[in-house]
Amino acid sequence: MKISLPSAAALLAAALFTSAHAQLRSSTTLQLADTKMVQAADLPVFSAAPPPVAGGGGQRYGLEELIALAEREHPGLQAVRAQSLAARAGVTSAGAYPNPEVEYVGSDYRARQAGAATGTGSSITFTQRIENPALRSARIEVANAGVQGAQINLADAQNELVARIKTEFFSVLRREEEVAAATEDLTLTEQIRERVRVRTSTGEGARFDLLRADAEVAMARKEKERTEARLAQARALLRAAVAARLPVDFALAGDFYRGLPGADYSGLRGAVLAGNPGLRRALADTSRAEKQLEVERQSVLPAIALQLGQERQPDTTSIRAGVAIAIPLWDRRRGQIDAAQAQILRSRSEAELRGIELAQGFDAAWQQYQAAFKTVQAFEGGILEQSRRVVQIAEAAYRYGERGILEYLDARRQYRAARNELIAARFELHAAKAELERLAAADFRETRTEK
Repeated sequence: MKISLPSAAALLAAALFTSAHAQLRSSTTLQLADTKMVQAADLPVFSAAPPPVAGGGGQRYGLEELIALAEREHPGLQAVRAQSLAARAGVTSAGAYPNPEVEYVGSDYRARQAGAATGTGSSITFTQRIENPALRSARIEVANAGVQGAQINLADAQNELVARIKTEFFSVLRREEEVAAATEDLTLTEQIRERVRVRTSTGEGARFDLLRADAEVAMARKEKERTEARLAQARALLRAAVAARLPVDFALAGDFYRGLPGADYSGLRGAVLAGNPGLRRALADTSRAEKQLEVERQSVLPAIALQLGQERQPDTTSIRAGVAIAIPLWDRRRGQIDAAQAQILRSRSEAELRGIELAQGFDAAWQQYQAAFKTVQAFEGGILEQSRRVVQIAEAAYRYGERGILEYLDARRQYRAARNELIAARFELHAAKAELERLAAADFRETRTEK
């Protein structure tokens, strides 16, 4: 960004203006010696203080409050919790013993030869399937792996939700800062336009200056309307992310200009590979597929069932006991075993791919974080202050006739651009921090620095 500094005369005028400025502002009425002469000292004084933050007038919510509210009431999390409960119920089902089977058959006996017994009879058979203990244990392990996967899914959903809320939270703060800055710009631009109009009407200013001031006011008003629309959109996105009882007129209690968050690269990268829910879920799916293969292999073994029956005929009663064995002669479950082996290969490949994607995603997020960090440090370390001083100098030069309105407006435009870049870099820094925390599934501490 190139900034043209005023001449030495303008710098001297700025110094003189600084010493006389207190007396000029303390006077409540400015007497004009000639009605055709308007003092340029009536220009609005440039404010170096940050503008007030715009926001809703309702209940104020902090970031932690919004996260806690979403974790309690978010419908998506409720659905994932229900899936976790269903997975726990699957363990109970996997450990259940097979039910016995009772078969009852009634019969009617008629004599076909003389002297044969006639009448009614019945038979009742009790069958109890004896399950292979190894098969039952393998099935329970598969169910337990499903529970572990469901718990990881819940942690992943919570992690994604928290990262989204953090991003939308700071997006609202960013838009509030932009609205406040645009409001201040519009107020100052309207004041400048009014002073230019007075000077033009008294013959001290050119008509072109008034046209330029009118254009600046129109652009400032349009920018304010645009930032207000973006703020409304950001607020709607935050309410959608929380998806809970958040009033329309809510306000945020947050510090957009808090200390720059510092992070350790190696520590965060290790946390990503060790604690990321997506990678953990991929590894859990691999373990579940391996246990499912064991279930299919144990299912090949013969199934045994104990039978106990009683048959009553008109003249006799008999009791039977025996064993039924299902011999895997034709169906050796080759299809199920091959499918389980293919699932293991798929799960391992997906886990490996997930690890690669996480490593690449972390490096990209880290570079974005570092770039935003350095940008914020550069702007807060001198660029913004330099732009502010240029505006002050250009303002003083314009007051004393050293520079025209164009130079002053250009200086203000450069300052607005630097300030807006700082706001955007601040948001990118917080968004990159939220992304790193999402990948690592953990918060990292912030380093407090002066703004």
